[in-house]
Amino acid sequence: MATEIHGHCDPRFARLEAAFRANFDEGLELGASLAVTLHGKPVVDLWAGHADLNRKLPWDRDTIVLVFSSTKLAPILMTLMLIDRGLLELDAPIARYWPAFAQGGKQHVTVRDALTHQAGVPGLAEALPFEAMRDWQLVTKRIAAEPHWFDGERVLCYHLITVGFILGELIRIVTGLSPSDFFRLEVAEPLRADFQIGLRSRADEVRVARLAAADQDLSFEPGSLTDRTRSSFGVGGWWQHRAADIPAVNGYTNARALARVGSIFACRGELDGRRFLSAALVDEARKEQVFAQEDTFGPLRLGLGFGLHCQTFPAPTPSCFHWGGYGGSLFAMDVDTGVSCGYAANKLMVDDEVLGPRSLRLWEALGTDMNDLPRSSPNAT
Repeated sequence: MATEIHGHCDPRFARLEAAFRANFDEGLELGASLAVTLHGKPVVDLWAGHADLNRKLPWDRDTIVLVFSSTKLAPILMTLMLIDRGLLELDAPIARYWPAFAQGGKQHVTVRDALTHQAGVPGLAEALPFEAMRDWQLVTKRIAAEPHWFDGERVLCYHLITVGFILGELIRIVTGLSPSDFFRLEVAEPLRADFQIGLRSRADEVRVARLAAADQDLSFEPGSLTDRTRSSFGVGGWWQHRAADIPAVNGYTNARALARVGSIFACRGELDGRRFLSAALVDEARKEQVFAQEDTFGPLRLGLGFGLHCQTFPAPTPSCFHWGGYGGSLFAMDVDTGVSCGYAANKLMVDDEVLGPRSLRLWEALGTDMNDLPRSSPNAT
C-alpha cells in the first residue's frame, strides 16, 4: 500500500514531492518531513510515515527528530550574528575572547579557522566518555588544553563535535548565554521555528521520533584522522541525553524549522522585516574559504561552515550552500533563487558516499525544480 503523504506542495516543486514519495515507496523511509521556503515563504511542507519503530505512531505535522550534524546550522548562524554585531571578529584569534584556548600552540587560530574546520583541535587525544558531553565546563576546558593536532598549520579536518563547543564557548563568553538559550531567544522564538539544541521540556518527549538504526555503521581506517576524531567522545544512547547542550549534533527539529532558519541565508540575512545578518556576511558565508582533501569527505569545498557544491559533496545546484547530519538529515540554501530546504527523517541510512541514494534523489529533484525558477540575486550571473 502506498504511503500517504501529508501537507502541501507548490506545483513548482512537483519533482521534489515525487522524489519524497518514491523514497517511501522503495522502503527507504520510516518517517520523514520535507520543506521548502521561497523568499522566506513556505511553498513545500510535507510529512509522512511513522515516528516509532513499530509503525503504530504516525509522523505528524509537529513531530521532531534528532538531526545530528544538521544542528550545525545553529552555531554557525549564531557566530555570524555576533560577528555582525561587533562582538566577535572573523579573523581575530579565538584566544582574544577565550585566553585559555591559546594553549598547545593554538594562539593564532582564528574564528574563521573554527568556522572552516581548520582550528586544529578536531578531537581529543584522551577520549571523554559520552556522558561527559553534558558537562560544558569540562569539555571546553579539555578542548582549550588540547595541543594543536597539526603544529599550528591550517589543515582541513572535520571538527565533528568540537566545533560546536568552540563556537558555543565564544557565544557564551561574549553574550553570557548558553548556545541553546541564545539560539532560542535570538532565532527560534522570533522565527517561531521548532528547533531546539537539547530538549527544553520533558513535555516535548512525546513529539520526538524514535530512530531506526542504520543497517550498517560507518567504519574508518584505524588510526586515521577520522577514527581519532570520532573516538574522542564515547558513544552513548542519544535518547538518554536529549537535554544536553551539544551545539554541533544535538538538535531536535523538523524539516519546516530547518528550512525556516535556513531562509535567513537564502534571503540574504533579512526575514520577515528583521535583519539577522548583513547581506555582506551572507555573501562571505557562501564564498569559497577552503577547498582541500579531508579525511572523512575526500575533496571538500567549504564556505563559512557550510559545504559548497563539488563532485564529492554535490549540492542541489552549484550556487547552493548546504550540509547534512548522520543518518540523512539535510538542509540547503540558495541566494540566487531564494530557496531554503530542510529534510529530517528517523530511518538512519549510512552509505559509502557522503550522500546516499535517498539524499541524492531529493537533491537532484530539488535542483531540477530550482532550475525552472527565476534567479533573484543581485549578484546572479
